[in-house]
Amino acid sequence: MRSMTDIRFGTIVSAVLECLDFAESDLTADERHDSRKALERYKAEVAQTIREVFDEAGVPTPVAPPVPTYSRCGSPVKEGYRFCTRCRMPQTVEAAGEILEKALAKDAGMTPDDPRFRASLARIREEQPEQWDTLIQMLTTPAKA
Repeated sequence: MRSMTDIRFGTIVSAVLECLDFAESDLTADERHDSRKALERYKAEVAQTIREVFDEAGVPTPVAPPVPTYSRCGSPVKEGYRFCTRCRMPQTVEAAGEILEKALAKDAGMTPDDPRFRASLARIREEQPEQWDTLIQMLTTPAKA
């Protein structure tokens, strides 16, 4: 069995470039209107092309660790992001709390940094922690279809 270093870089590059040589007529109707779908298709084709080059050379392809996905829309979770880049819903408890605080402040006709609002919010969180946690969970958990 050959090692990964035995595969010539040019072989992989040529295979990938050939895979990416496409025309607009190669796109499906969905891909013409959604560049993300087209990009996902071509990423899959590039990965498959690289896999084929490795298979021909008899070299095992390194396995990438699984990418965590956001449970609401299936988009990959981007570390450090508080909100999903696809559906814009909160990915963290802190982000959900921020959304809830802004909504409550707006409903009360106040700003989130108003000292009276902050005191009321602290009282709610202290006196009714289960209800607060339930509201946060509703924002971070996808609705069932």
